[in-house]
Amino acid sequence: MDNNNGKTLYTLDKMRGVLNTEQNDRIIVPLLALRYAYAYQKEDDFQFSISWEELCSDRTGDKIICAMNELAIQKPWIEQGLKLFEVEGIRNLDSLLYELRKVELAKDNRELLEIYFSLSAKNRSKYGVSNEAKKLYEPKEVNELAVKLLDIKSDSSVYDFHAGYGRPLVEAARSNSNISVYGMDANPELVGIAELSAFMCGLQQGDFQQGDVFNVLRNEVGSERKFDYVISHPPLGIKLNEGIHTKYGEIRRDGTLGFVVHALESLKEEGKGIVTVSNGVLFQGSGGIRKELIDNDWIDAVITLPAGIFTGSGLSITMLVINKKKAPERKGKVQVIDASSFGERKRGAVIMSSSELDQIKDSYFNYKEDNKLCRILDISEISQNKYNLLPGFYLQMEDASSLIGEVQIDRSAFEKNQETIKLKDMVRIYRGLNTASGLDTDTLNAKVIQLADVQDGSLHLETVGTYGLKLSTKEEEAEIQVGDVLLTSRGIAMKCAVVTEITNGPYYLSANFIGLRPSQGVNPYFLLTFFESPIGESYIRSLRKGVTLPILNRNDIEDIPIPNLTSEEMEQIGNQYKKVLSDYTEAKIAAEHMQVSQLEQIYRKMGISKGYKRKD
Repeated sequence: MDNNNGKTLYTLDKMRGVLNTEQNDRIIVPLLALRYAYAYQKEDDFQFSISWEELCSDRTGDKIICAMNELAIQKPWIEQGLKLFEVEGIRNLDSLLYELRKVELAKDNRELLEIYFSLSAKNRSKYGVSNEAKKLYEPKEVNELAVKLLDIKSDSSVYDFHAGYGRPLVEAARSNSNISVYGMDANPELVGIAELSAFMCGLQQGDFQQGDVFNVLRNEVGSERKFDYVISHPPLGIKLNEGIHTKYGEIRRDGTLGFVVHALESLKEEGKGIVTVSNGVLFQGSGGIRKELIDNDWIDAVITLPAGIFTGSGLSITMLVINKKKAPERKGKVQVIDASSFGERKRGAVIMSSSELDQIKDSYFNYKEDNKLCRILDISEISQNKYNLLPGFYLQMEDASSLIGEVQIDRSAFEKNQETIKLKDMVRIYRGLNTASGLDTDTLNAKVIQLADVQDGSLHLETVGTYGLKLSTKEEEAEIQVGDVLLTSRGIAMKCAVVTEITNGPYYLSANFIGLRPSQGVNPYFLLTFFESPIGESYIRSLRKGVTLPILNRNDIEDIPIPNLTSEEMEQIGNQYKKVLSDYTEAKIAAEHMQVSQLEQIYRKMGISKGYKRKD
């Protein structure tokens, strides 16, 4: 940020202090637009009957209104934004105009407005829904990336159905000045602000209208206008009171796919678009609308961005690249790019570097496939996996920390070179139980194993507490037995343990675990060896869903490939691994005793031991 923008932001902050919070943008942004028009009056040939000096001495606001009306006549496309300004309710117009005189604006104020709107976004409600949706605000790098990927051509039209502050359309216009931009937003105030923002960033023309995507979908009419490109970042977590029927399927409680359908419907026959969505819509459910989009070959690429990249949300965000006319080499395929590990947190925000953005662009435009950052999938492979579009599910190479140090994992090489058998053919898989809530009255008290009861690879039955289970629960299905292998199903930390003994039982698994009961001839420590290996941990990571609280589902692990060995080989490996764990524990205890002994000798020499007594 240059020094001039810093001074201007300081001035704008002082202007905020004169106004009520809900007035800020409605008053400040129209005044900035008027200041901009006066600053470039000669260059852009604006005609005003009132001089800037006269306007700044206005005590009633009449001259300001007059000047805004004159500007609206000359620039009718920003009229709705200028009409946001109302004199009523302004406590101290003199102070406001005094600060406005200090404002210096460039011809293109994108950087200044980026910072100003990012601060405003924290206090705004775009859709009147959850705080998550209210605060959502994409960094400029996301818009720059999206515009680059769209590769917008001259004499084309670009549409944003959640125009907000107009930033994606401004970025599109900056990439190619010879285009037409169209914006829609459900919030009429934001429509006006988007107009003024585009105007102050140097756009000569724009078309911004109020409208609601879901009303369009409910009326079951296609978009009246069709566009060459769509770029939009709709809010996350929109919950619908009732479902909406579309020709692609039913949009149920989560309205996210409604935005994707609207984007598709708004594109011309050869159109291309980018819509950001939360990761949940990439894999949840059996397919539905997602299946239609994939089977009709409209999904060009799926690009997962780092969690927290959008201000106000810690969720992982994904770009869906829609293309109605794919290049021949892309037909019948979907490219997945997993950039979730990119970015660095700076001052509370996640920022992707220019080199990381270049990697994404290079992978997309050169149609790369390295099985680590990106892969090219046949639609048939996606359909076989329940139309799951989550990139991490398909990428089989990764760098990871493991018990043997830092490793580069290639699951595809493992599957290619090792004969395997599906996990479900070696064990019975059972899930843990949800404990009763405080509102449940008919409960059964039982000993239920929680995450804290598994430490350092061992199950500690002595710490297991008693919890209430609903009487309708089939608790016997979650009762552990000696030889069972326990895997954590929730949380960031991955824990595994073998049940070696049971005293004072019975004990039951909580919903934080998945239980594996080995078939005859399958050594439980052989399974533990696999799941604590770099390959086993990689499969678990790839199957867990969610960012804040990753979840592993019972059905998802059924097909994990396990080395197909004889019972004798599994027994030998299991016993060998058990001995490794035992030797490590004994060595660790011996090392700790040696450390204590040596420290006590040092403390005695220093005289420190005179000031304490050991309790053990």
